[in-house]
Amino acid sequence: MPKRKKSFADQHELYESNDSDDDCAELIDLPNPDDSGDSDEESDNEDFHSSNLDGNIEDLLSQYTYRKISKCYRDDQTKLENEHPTDKNPNDKAWRVRVLMNKFRKNIQRFGYFQTALSIDEMMAKSYARTSLLQFIRGKPIRRGLKFWGCCTSDGFLLDFDLYCGKDTNANLLNKCSLGSRVVMNLLVPFSKKLSSTEIPRFHLYFDNFFTNFDLILHLQKLGLRCTGTIRDNRVPKEARNVIDKKALRGTCIAKHDQNSGINYISIKDSKQVSIASSIAGVSPKLPSQRYSAEKKARVDVHFLCAFHTHNKFMGGVDLHDNHCNNVLPCIRSKKWTWVVLIRLIQSAIVNALVLYNTCKSEDKKVGSKDFTMSVARQYLENGKKHRSKKHEVSYKELKKNCSTAKCPIRTAKFCNTCSLYFCKTCFDDNHEK
Repeated sequence: MPKRKKSFADQHELYESNDSDDDCAELIDLPNPDDSGDSDEESDNEDFHSSNLDGNIEDLLSQYTYRKISKCYRDDQTKLENEHPTDKNPNDKAWRVRVLMNKFRKNIQRFGYFQTALSIDEMMAKSYARTSLLQFIRGKPIRRGLKFWGCCTSDGFLLDFDLYCGKDTNANLLNKCSLGSRVVMNLLVPFSKKLSSTEIPRFHLYFDNFFTNFDLILHLQKLGLRCTGTIRDNRVPKEARNVIDKKALRGTCIAKHDQNSGINYISIKDSKQVSIASSIAGVSPKLPSQRYSAEKKARVDVHFLCAFHTHNKFMGGVDLHDNHCNNVLPCIRSKKWTWVVLIRLIQSAIVNALVLYNTCKSEDKKVGSKDFTMSVARQYLENGKKHRSKKHEVSYKELKKNCSTAKCPIRTAKFCNTCSLYFCKTCFDDNHEK
């Protein structure tokens, strides 16, 4: 008879420790996940100097009213070219914005993957729209809105994203996988297409307990991608679960290693028991972390395993990007969910530019998201003023057309050759400086 395959609990190597490092043997060598062979210094824009960021935000707001700002924008700046889908797709709830999102994804992916530490998590965009896409997540800073899945670098640069349209979306492609596994695999499709099989092992993927399971880690390991994530106890077989006494000291840990798959399953006692599953992160070296001690009434050093330090260091990229986007929320609200998606794309574009700008600058020249956003707005306003200060050639066409100004019903033959647009007499004076 063939031999029975050993279970996860039968073949693991058990390791228990409190605070000593004498018996600590490293399970697997951990390369530096933030090391990258590519340099992103060339992405700095030499024409955009830090001097453009000087000045107070309130002073800038006091100089411009809404009417003045709308006049300073050119017509080609206020129009967004978009190809509307001709037919409604019943299998895609986001068909109205799918073309626009795909264009944006193509633009942000043209820079490639210039950091090896990647993270996948969820993002929330505040919305009050009446749509089936609306989600509610308790405990989030923004609890109600549209949910996005995002893949970011550790410093908050958005590499790929998708709008959550329901757990049954694209279920026919990976119908035997959980929702978290489907999300990870869908976000990694451009990643696997852009990189060769020899480049993928340089990257390290991080996610939280919503996505982590042993099947997903094993599948990514076969593709050559290293991954680390916190895991829930109900996703571990009962006979293999790590159980730490509730009265145990903070820092007590249990580590198991599966010899067949090479997966590490590590648990540690912090304020509560936390478990991590990884295909690369191990036990040593132990590094200190500051924790508050009720007995000493002060913050003391508690030694945690290396897997927890690397996860805490590189996991927050998506949350960092989401926080930057929330710092530049517009004052204009709309009950249309398509408007919320459009604003999120603009916010993500600004945050990506901010990350590239701060990456290429020294520590004293880095700026915040609000200052950077106001500098971008100031640049567009100045460009609009220069455009309107030019002399505009006017001609009269034989065929009359509607005025190009929004909500102007007048048909006119007056044509501006410089702007290549029709204007009535009133709108021409409003849109051109004398």
